[in-house]
Amino acid sequence: MNGHLFRMFYEDFARYKLAEYWGVKVDDIIHLNKIDPISVYDLKFNEFKIDVKFSSPVIVIKNHKPIWDFSLRKIHKNKRTGQNNECDYFFLIGMKNGIPKSIYLIPSKDSPTNHLRIPLTKESKYEKYLIFGD
Repeated sequence: MNGHLFRMFYEDFARYKLAEYWGVKVDDIIHLNKIDPISVYDLKFNEFKIDVKFSSPVIVIKNHKPIWDFSLRKIHKNKRTGQNNECDYFFLIGMKNGIPKSIYLIPSKDSPTNHLRIPLTKESKYEKYLIFGD
């Protein structure tokens, strides 16, 4: 599976999980990248704009503990920009061995500018945004 198909698969996965979480029909959540591959964000539900991100565990030298490191930066006109201010939520999929382990729905107003890091030990201020997983 190439990178584009992988991303499209997990964006569609996010649609299903959001529909389940919000108790709405999957078709009510629009997968914008299927309509426009260069869409600024990935999903839309009513007025809510959602950007889907995923990460596998990495170990940072600072504390030697595994974390999910989600890059919130966008590439716009061949330049990396700060936080995607166009979206209302980040739908973050923490992967483990290629399988979604934990899913967070974080308001963009509560997220940092470039990277959002969540330790696998569940010792994070972002745990209140966990919607699926353990």
